[in-house]
Amino acid sequence: MESVAAGLRRRGTEELYVTWHPGEHGPEAFYLRLGFRPNGEVAEGETVGVLRVR
Repeated sequence: MESVAAGLRRRGTEELYVTWHPGEHGPEAFYLRLGFRPNGEVAEGETVGVLRVR
C-alpha cells in the first residue's frame, strides 16, 4: 500500500478511497490497519473509507 500511496503522491493525489462491505467477516479491520478511515459515506451498501496520502 505504501508503494501505491507514494506513486499517488508523486502524481499530486491527496486521498485514496476504498469501499468495503461492513460485517464481522469483512475487510474493515484490514483497511483500518492500513490507515483508511470511514468518511461517513455509504456507496451501494458499502462503507467508504479514505486514506490521506499527502
